[in-house]
Amino acid sequence: MLEHYAVVDGAELDRFRATVASFLTPHRLSPAGRSVERIEGSVAVARLGPLSLVYGEHRGAELDVELTEQVDYYDVNLSWQGHNRITCGDEEVVVDGRTAAIISPRMRATMRLSDSYHQLHVRIERHAFERHLEQLLGRPVLAPIRFGQAMDLRNPAAATWASSVRLLVDDLSALDGLAAQSTNESPWSSFLMTGLLLSQPHNYTDQLTQQHSAPRPGGLRRALDLIEQHPEDDLSVERLALAAGIGPRSLQRQFHEYVGVAPRQYVLQVRLARAHEDLVAARPGTTTVADVAFRWGFSHVPRFAAAYRQRYGELPSATLNAG
Repeated sequence: MLEHYAVVDGAELDRFRATVASFLTPHRLSPAGRSVERIEGSVAVARLGPLSLVYGEHRGAELDVELTEQVDYYDVNLSWQGHNRITCGDEEVVVDGRTAAIISPRMRATMRLSDSYHQLHVRIERHAFERHLEQLLGRPVLAPIRFGQAMDLRNPAAATWASSVRLLVDDLSALDGLAAQSTNESPWSSFLMTGLLLSQPHNYTDQLTQQHSAPRPGGLRRALDLIEQHPEDDLSVERLALAAGIGPRSLQRQFHEYVGVAPRQYVLQVRLARAHEDLVAARPGTTTVADVAFRWGFSHVPRFAAAYRQRYGELPSATLNAG
């Protein structure tokens, strides 16, 4: 599968483990319960912007896997053949033809992979996924998305999403398919991110379902537009209320009712998102963390760095240097 994207084929156990770890999470990998003469595996990787497909298969024995670091992305585990018993904390999910499993950021897991297990990981980068949810909600996402770990593929919406992944695999197998025509971010990435958010329960499901149930008041929309257009400005509650044409208390009440956060918190998250975009896009040597912080209204760089780390899981200097 995904033969045009093969990374290793027929590799022995150590190389198979190292290859998988380089595209997913560092882990320990060992045969389960008995010695074997030879275990080998193959890996293929297709990247589509913030979403990647990582396909792996092995043969020769059951394998025990222990993640040695927390996952820092969203990982949907699908079985193409065989099964995988995944344990995260007190919850256990058996991945097979009827059930997928989702590992969310900051989780650790152990796994038992059946012999001749063929697995597909749909890897979605955390911050791109959360930004995508923010665009759907029209508000900042203040906490990581937490999915229900077991994904019942007999559920019609989940079944459609899994079928879409299979269609993508088929499309990638054709060198002139839709994925091959994409120039920048693949339309598949946005489609699958939206589909997963709609088909699998998570801690923002209620907000996403109610997003279009009640229109936002005009004053609130004017305040939100000002924040989106000029987040670097001095956006006190008083200035936002003046732009909205309502009193500060009414504006704060509408923010809590329709947006879910206070105005100051919304401004902070928009500024952090813009700073993150600049740091990711910056070329080495063209800017500094302080430049980006001041550009988006942060007057105290250490406080900016602390808020950024809490939001994105790393210091802004790490994001800048990764570019």
